[in-house]
Amino acid sequence: MRAEERWPTTGQAPQTLVWQGNGLVDWASGYSWYPDGRPGTGAPLQGYGDIYNGVAVSPSGRYQVVYAEYGLDAILLDQGEELRALTRDDDDPDAFFYPVTFGRLTDGREVLVHCPERRDRLEIELPATGERLTTRALEPGVYPTDMYHSRLEVSPGGRWLLSAGWVWHPAGVAQVFDLDVALTDPVTLDAIQPYPEPVGHEVESACWLDDDRLAVFSISTTAGSRPELSNGELGVWSMEAAGWASKASYGEHVGTMTRFGDHLLSFHEYPKLLEPATGAVVEAWPHLPTGERMLAYGWQYEPLTVAVHPDGTRFAVASDEFITVVDWSE
Repeated sequence: MRAEERWPTTGQAPQTLVWQGNGLVDWASGYSWYPDGRPGTGAPLQGYGDIYNGVAVSPSGRYQVVYAEYGLDAILLDQGEELRALTRDDDDPDAFFYPVTFGRLTDGREVLVHCPERRDRLEIELPATGERLTTRALEPGVYPTDMYHSRLEVSPGGRWLLSAGWVWHPAGVAQVFDLDVALTDPVTLDAIQPYPEPVGHEVESACWLDDDRLAVFSISTTAGSRPELSNGELGVWSMEAAGWASKASYGEHVGTMTRFGDHLLSFHEYPKLLEPATGAVVEAWPHLPTGERMLAYGWQYEPLTVAVHPDGTRFAVASDEFITVVDWSE
């Protein structure tokens, strides 16, 4: 089925929109929407205020983090109820997206990944208790790298952690950390990783396609003979093969992108469905504006009011008047 539905909003675009089963929830306002389009307050039981314009949800759906994308504050929720407050480094928080995500490790445990003390220091903890799984010495005032972690994402199988942030002075970068190794040797989280191979250009966006393949989009030219991405190229990196599985010229900005079934969804200006290996645009929805987000750093972008269903068949784009739900199932 290839269809669109419009669900009326409350008169303001939800800022922390996520799927919950077949419905949608805005954790900041407290509203939820159902397939028949009626707004309600069934879940969550309360809203947490419009200062929060970002949200992360654990794989099971039990835990959520609502956060201010360009602020210091966040709240960890357990099934919609406040569990504890979170924060991040006060070094330029207004210059890049709040670094936080959830994941499920290879042993099945759900974890919270964020940077509570320093913008270059990743921490992994159990959301229910706050127990740190990556405890190590911290030398105050000493920054081993000039890394600003952002746009964190754990691979579907739980082996790898992606940070699509930036490094001073400033350049978008992507790094991949081995979580199995980090749990036994947390210091590996503090080093600049050879993502999976040194890249001498800016990474605009990156995301996991599966537990082996990483999609990466570059916006800068490079020189030399390294097998890197050129300006405007979309590449798919294989962790197992330690090389590019494909590289294709795309040319435009991709902005925020995420896996969507066997494809990629790009949200620069409006949603576009991309074939990862070729960069071909399979479908586009120019009537659904989604803003101009690109790099993790720089000027402050408007909130990205979209939600992609975990099953890879549906996505939603919110405006002040409607939430448009696009069904791309076969």
